[in-house]
Amino acid sequence: MSDTKSPYIVEGKLADNERLKAESRHLRGTIEQDLKDPLTGGFTADNFQLIRFHGMYQQDDRDIRAERTKQKLEPLHNVMLRARLPGGVCNPEQWLAIDKFADEYTMYGSIRLTTRQTFQFHGVLKPNIKLMHQTLNSVGIDSIATAGDVNRNVLCTSNPVESEVHQQAYDWATKISEHLLPKTRAYAEIWLNGEKVETTDQEPILGDTYLPRKFKTTVVIPPQNDVDVHANDLNFVAIAENGKLVGFNVLVGGGLAMTHGDKTTFPRKADDFGFIPLEHTLAVAEAVVTTQRDWGNRVNRKNAKTKYTLERVGVDNFRAEVEKRAGVTFAESKPYEFTSRGDRIGWVEGIDGKFHLTLFIENGRILDYPGKTLKTGCREIAKIHKGDFRMTANQNLIVAG
Repeated sequence: MSDTKSPYIVEGKLADNERLKAESRHLRGTIEQDLKDPLTGGFTADNFQLIRFHGMYQQDDRDIRAERTKQKLEPLHNVMLRARLPGGVCNPEQWLAIDKFADEYTMYGSIRLTTRQTFQFHGVLKPNIKLMHQTLNSVGIDSIATAGDVNRNVLCTSNPVESEVHQQAYDWATKISEHLLPKTRAYAEIWLNGEKVETTDQEPILGDTYLPRKFKTTVVIPPQNDVDVHANDLNFVAIAENGKLVGFNVLVGGGLAMTHGDKTTFPRKADDFGFIPLEHTLAVAEAVVTTQRDWGNRVNRKNAKTKYTLERVGVDNFRAEVEKRAGVTFAESKPYEFTSRGDRIGWVEGIDGKFHLTLFIENGRILDYPGKTLKTGCREIAKIHKGDFRMTANQNLIVAG
């Protein structure tokens, strides 16, 4: 990390989450012991928080909560898993594996598409959690860092109409996601029965206590703003010339969340730092993340996101630090325009002459309903489809060529 005596460090008693991360042995905690405990269906103490870094949230079935309390039973603990799918792209083989697991091992049988451009399983009981991770791993999917104080699933404009630029932008979304991932082997050790190697984990980008708060990154292709640049910490706005991606305008510090009645919290639009050519993309992404890592508020989590850091230290100071760390100078932003943020439902012809079908998925929930066998229909498409599926930030599904 940078000099901890920086005037931009917030002094004071650290939030308890900082203790939790520092003591977690790089996100291991005692999760493995909890998995072996037959007396509870849940995770205890710190592990309740730590499993978020592995892509899961502990929940319970609230519909039967009162009844179980009457019976002197603990709540019916289960987990929700959010997968890591940069840009929301998955192939038919992956879709079929997702569909099968949802059918056989979740309480609700559904696949839930989310505004983070990925899918979630809901209602997975503790005995099936390892199987869930191993099933996803068998088809090249994981859930590393889709929750917790890390860089979350990287979004990318999913409309394939401008397919050549989209493919290039998607490739960068994948590179950014991989570059900013935690380097700890905890995920592989715990869920995939990975070999426990006696080494000291290093987290050169995220640091040993990871980020002060969750961090969200997007790659967006104008004129579509489906991923919503002003709701995210770090945004790469694709700039194309003659149909080729040449670089990105970088927008930092967006976020719409606020706490009602707390005037220290507020929504904030992202600031435009300027233009960078493609070769500086990963260096700039890393520099923004490490600056937020070092300057972000670790005392008050309600003010820990990047938008509050920029507001506190000043946009110019934050930008200058990013330039210093990345070894680049932002050029003047290139012109671009956003004209829409919704999905184009139905058939759309791409510039390659192929047609793509965008399906409206109400509330992102893929399940069979009376007279509308949505989940079965998607499964049957996956059995014959030669292209891919693209989940959108509006919780819809594109069957793409």
